[in-house]
Amino acid sequence: MTDTGARSVDVDAFLDGLKFNRFHLIVLVMCTILTAIDGYELYVVGWVLPVLAKDFGVAPTAITSALVAQQVGMLLGAFVIPPLADRIGRPRVLLFCYLGMMLSALAILTTKSLLPFTLCRFAAGFCGTAMIPILVTIASETAPKRLRATVSTITVSGTMIGALLGSLMQGFILEPFGWRGAFWIAVALPAVMLPFVYFFLPESLRALVARDPHDPAITALIRRMQPASDGAVMLTVAPKPERAPTAILLGDIFGRGQLLKTFLMWGIAISSFVFITAGVWKTTIFKQVIGLPLQQVALINGINTAAGFVGMLTIGFFIDRLGFKRVMTGTFLLAALSATMVGLLAPGPGMYVAVAFMGMCQHGGQASIPALAAALYPTRSRATGVGWAYGAARVVSIWAPLFGTFVLTGGFGPVGIFAMLGVPLACAGFFTFWLMSLKGAPQVVRVGHGRG
Repeated sequence: MTDTGARSVDVDAFLDGLKFNRFHLIVLVMCTILTAIDGYELYVVGWVLPVLAKDFGVAPTAITSALVAQQVGMLLGAFVIPPLADRIGRPRVLLFCYLGMMLSALAILTTKSLLPFTLCRFAAGFCGTAMIPILVTIASETAPKRLRATVSTITVSGTMIGALLGSLMQGFILEPFGWRGAFWIAVALPAVMLPFVYFFLPESLRALVARDPHDPAITALIRRMQPASDGAVMLTVAPKPERAPTAILLGDIFGRGQLLKTFLMWGIAISSFVFITAGVWKTTIFKQVIGLPLQQVALINGINTAAGFVGMLTIGFFIDRLGFKRVMTGTFLLAALSATMVGLLAPGPGMYVAVAFMGMCQHGGQASIPALAAALYPTRSRATGVGWAYGAARVVSIWAPLFGTFVLTGGFGPVGIFAMLGVPLACAGFFTFWLMSLKGAPQVVRVGHGRG
């Protein structure tokens, strides 16, 4: 900025002093929509799998290779892409990733065999896995500090909107247009949003000021963030450390005083993802072990999805007022208790209540993970910190689907199965409590209180 009469203001103080306005709302809506698209893109194969396998002339189990390739791509992308976003800019990397997902879906429309389809799904997984960490980073950085957990969890709730899009696709697109109709949607959704990402999604104001405090883009961004400004400001930021970028990045995540926090953050993410990936067997368990008809299983899945969406939307509100320690710890422990109660109360009506509480608390806790990670790491390494927590979770959770084989062949009953599903949720609660009890753990700014 070049205004000679501008008053000097620290960039963090400027951002934290903003009132939530139209700019923040536009960013939040865009990030949530982009998260929904990412959710649709990454899970579309599961929704069209039977039709796809029939068209390719293979057994449904043969599509496993494509699913594994996608998981490998997601694992690699989780560690590779976030550092690039921190280095060259988040909107730029988002453009590349959404373009990559669009092109991979477009290429799939021309495939007629499993091998090229598998390669395309690897590319989609590589491009798509880092979207949530980057989008949460953008949403949380642009919001006032007192609202960061709220906007972060609302952003993550877009994944449930993506699941709803998948359900609508199955109901209205899959039968008349086949699996290619589903992938035409996977092409169209990012294509529509690419111009919005380019023109409206902002770069981190802190990153711009750190690179060059006189960059004209800073003035334009300030005007968007504070349209009713009462005077020009000159934003300042702490001096850059005298270290190489890679050393700074590794120090922010694994350095002195941060290593244990990072491992506990990974423990929370791993525990939650283990439940999610092991929980893909819940439909089979409800049908084969508990003996419910498919109509009731569908009702249970609907209750779980609706309650989960409510949990995702609301947990940030409570975190911003009560803190991560109370809310996240309590949420994960209540999710573990509810999971156990599902087995104890099945197949009676109380089971449905327990499923609702389990869905609300489990999905809410899952949505709070990137919010906590975003608060744990500094701006310059934030996308990397969030992305690597997701990456660590994906490494371990690769083996979680074996849970289904273990419990279904081991003759376990509903109580034992759902009690075991509650274990990783309880671990997530324990790790959260431990992390938030450490000195220097991230705090929130409570409305009307001085301490987080």
